[in-house]
Amino acid sequence: MTFHMSDWKYAGIAALVLLGAAAFIVFVIHPGGFEGQIGWFFGLLPGAIVGATVADRLYKLAPLLSSVTYWAFTFGASLLLYFGISYFVIKTYRLLSSLFN
Repeated sequence: MTFHMSDWKYAGIAALVLLGAAAFIVFVIHPGGFEGQIGWFFGLLPGAIVGATVADRLYKLAPLLSSVTYWAFTFGASLLLYFGISYFVIKTYRLLSSLFN
């Protein structure tokens, strides 16, 4: 008996691993010094762009919620992006392996 998982479950696991690795690199390793850290932050956690936009708009309504919103949207949007990339890679791999087998 073989164990089969659907592609979205594999993509979800891969997205969580990629997000964890990105957060570890940005918040623990601190590559690139102070100036380079900003580039690594936006490169590895691209949801920060969405988080900053939403938190800025929310700051005018509820200033206390802006930091919570910023981090929630940063990690949420980054997770969705990593999920999309992982799902695309898995589907592409399955398509190419079926074509060449």
